[in-house]
Amino acid sequence: MYVAEGSDAVFPACHVTGHPQPVVTWSKSFGQLPQKRLQFRNSVVKLLDARKVDSDSYLCTARNTLGSVVKKTLLVVVPLPRLSVKPLLKVFVSSGDTLTLNCSATGDPEPVIRWKRVGAQLPTGRTQQINGALVIRDTEMNGTGNYICVATSAGVSDVETATSIKVIGKGK
Repeated sequence: MYVAEGSDAVFPACHVTGHPQPVVTWSKSFGQLPQKRLQFRNSVVKLLDARKVDSDSYLCTARNTLGSVVKKTLLVVVPLPRLSVKPLLKVFVSSGDTLTLNCSATGDPEPVIRWKRVGAQLPTGRTQQINGALVIRDTEMNGTGNYICVATSAGVSDVETATSIKVIGKGK
């Protein structure tokens, strides 16, 4: 289970039945549970404000006089990526020109960069994403708008930055 650093992690329910009724306990493979940040509600456990040091295997153990059963959940806390190169906030480009918007980020695991456009698709057939950069060839007037660089690490933590592009006619 991957969660972003600083967010809450809700563990899969550890609901057990048996006769006699089992006693359920939680533990970590290494170290102690972060007691002041754990909430227990019925069979649901929530870890508040997850930190990198919380990454570990968490064990739900159900035990009665007939034996015990253990359910293991691996928690990986991923720090938010940091944008190391941000695109300009506002860009003016002439119609027909090629525009390159650079964006990159650092993190663990290494973030994946993708681009999106607010309220519209990226220009079809004229855009390419290369090493985090968005290249728009043969810009058109309808390409004016807000473009967003999104850095995602382990599929759970996004950091975004926006660029406003204004395409102007040639010679204006």
